[in-house]
Order: sequence, then structure tokens, then C-alpha cells
Amino acid sequence: MTEIPDTWCPITLPHVETVDGRLCFLGHAVDADAALLARCDGGHPLAAFTPAERETLGRWRRLGLLLLAPPTAPADPLAPVVVSPHPDDAALALGGTVARRGGRFLDVFSVETWTKDPYYAARPELTRRLLLAEETVAARVLGARVELLGFVDAADRELRREAFFTDPAWSDGFAREEPELFDAVTARLATALAGAGLVCAPLGVGGHVDHLACREAVLALARGGRLGGARLVFYEDQPYALFSSAEETARKLGARLAEAGLGDLHPELWPVDGTAALTKSEALGAYRIQVRRGIVRRIHRHGTRLADGSRGPAAERVWRLRG
Repeated sequence: MTEIPDTWCPITLPHVETVDGRLCFLGHAVDADAALLARCDGGHPLAAFTPAERETLGRWRRLGLLLLAPPTAPADPLAPVVVSPHPDDAALALGGTVARRGGRFLDVFSVETWTKDPYYAARPELTRRLLLAEETVAARVLGARVELLGFVDAADRELRREAFFTDPAWSDGFAREEPELFDAVTARLATALAGAGLVCAPLGVGGHVDHLACREAVLALARGGRLGGARLVFYEDQPYALFSSAEETARKLGARLAEAGLGDLHPELWPVDGTAALTKSEALGAYRIQVRRGIVRRIHRHGTRLADGSRGPAAERVWRLRG
């Protein structure tokens, strides 16, 4: 682990559990020292472990049982507040930025059980708990604070269970289709965003209805002058931006906003330095139930491509609302 400073702290992932007296990870038995794993609680730097223990920790890290978190740093007073449709969306899209500046995640639809993993699909209550635990670990790595708004994910809502994507992604139809839910989300966000200096909302790439709900709720607040003097940007949703055009969504949404008198959308690349890129990589390792490792690698490659010819090894892309 030569690339990691010895001030970073190992954290065992929450998916490590004892089942029938055996230590398991992601539902499979593992041969690991439970006492050493217990010390990996985010409070002990690598320097506190013996060379032999550090070698073991390196092996566990490669296997995915744990990840490493940098020392906590004071948050930037202008750190972003990221409206995250679900736990993981903020880190996937803006983890590098938050690693540099700190921030706050507003996890809107934070009650969820959806997964394609058979082990966890058969255990919805465990899945619900672990999805939140994943977010807690990732936020610790990134230096973010998390606020759970407690709304139910589309996959667990009767109206949306079989169809939680909509087309086109720049539509504002969600407010009409689930009006009571939309009003409740908007009201909660109004309170949570009070006093924010920089608000980052999902662009809605891919058309997931929960992402559109968050975007439209933030836009409703902007139209009503309820964001105060906050600067508003829209981030490209990951991993959906790997498969759908963020540029098209921004162009069509921008035209709609300009017609409504809100202004247009202007793209910006936010540079991610080497330490922030490493920190984001560690943080995304926390998401194991819904996010596949191949998707994480593709997100990293996407960030590298965005940064081509720029100031850092990676970048994250947003669109700023210019009123």
C-alpha cells in the first residue's frame, strides 16, 4: 500500500458479518482475523499497525473487505450541498470534488431495498440497513456529512415498481404524476437547503424518476426565489451518463429553462487532483450491493477522459444555471 500515506485509517466494510458463528463478506464465508478486522474502525491510522498487520490489511483491501480513509479535515465554508436522489449518487458523480472541499449529502429517497444480488434481494431489511451503512462509510472517506430525508425509492413505490425510468429525461412530468410526493420532497429540500452557498442537483441523465423529482424540486425552489443567493449547478448522473448523453439532456433542459426565464445551462469541468481521485476511488469501494466494480472502473475512466488536457488527472462535469 505504498501509494497510501500511513496517516490514512482502514475501515472494515459493513458487509462483513458473523453468520452461524462464521465470518462472512457479501454472504460468503471468509477466512479473516476478526480481532484485527474489529480494529479497522476508521479510528486507527496505518502507522498504528505492525508491518505484518499492514501486509494483511493490504491483502484485505485488494479483496474488498476494507478501504482506507484520509484524516478528517476542516470543511470548506463554501463546500457544496449535493442533492443526492439515493445514497451513492452524490459520491458517484461528485466524490472527487467533495474529497477536495468537503460537503453535505442530502439523500432524498433514502429508504430503498433494490438490488440484483440474490443474497441481498432475499433479505430486504438487511439490504436497506447496509445501503445506508455503505453511504456512511463512503461519506467518512470523502469528509462529507449525510442527511437522510427518508423518502421511499421508486423501486419500492407501488406506482413506480415496474417502471422507474421515464422519457424524455428533460421532462417536468413527475410533479404531475406524483404531486403529493413532489410537494413533500420540495418542502423538505427547502428546509435542508436554507443557507447553502452552492447547491448541486442531478441533471437527470437517463430519466430515473427519483433523479427527475430532485431536479424539478430544486428548480421549483429556484423559480420561487427560495434558494437565496445560492449558486446552482447540475451534475451529470452516474452511472447513467455512461450510457445516455449528458450533453443532450443539458441542451434540451437548458432550452426549457431559458424559455421559462430561468436562464441557460453552461458546462464546467471541476478538476480533481491526484489525492482527491484516490480518495474517491476508496470511497466508491464502499458501494457493493447495487454498484458493480466494472461500473466504478468506467466512472474513473470517464473522469480521466474529461480531464484530458486540463489541470489534473481527473475531472467531474456540471452545468451551471446562468440566470
